[in-house]
Amino acid sequence: MTSFNSKSTNETARKIFKIFLTNPRIKISWVKAHAGNIGNERADQLAKDATQHGQPYSHTRLPKPYMKGLLRKRMLEEWQTSWKNGDTGRKIYNIRPSVSLRPTNWNREDVIFFSQHGPFLAYLKMFHLSDSDY
Repeated sequence: MTSFNSKSTNETARKIFKIFLTNPRIKISWVKAHAGNIGNERADQLAKDATQHGQPYSHTRLPKPYMKGLLRKRMLEEWQTSWKNGDTGRKIYNIRPSVSLRPTNWNREDVIFFSQHGPFLAYLKMFHLSDSDY
């Protein structure tokens, strides 16, 4: 295998060789192809994708704060989409259409008033706790 040759001029082979040198717990062994080994099947799929679409996966190490920022941004985007397209909390959505990780300065009474989920007669009637909504 080319990657075991420390004098190889192939850049990828040299990177692999360096990884093997710095990680002695990595073991290389032969696995019969298409024998139902999940890891091998996944490796085959990644190799096929790489030949057809370019390298789909990279071992590039990124700083933790950068990754946390990306994940936070992605999470907020998904949360915003869910909030925008959801069918619950529409009264609050009309007041606060954007999600945020920052707490609001609303007290309990504000939440009850704006959400209309509180000891109001119409709310109590909806849960059969009152006979009238007046």
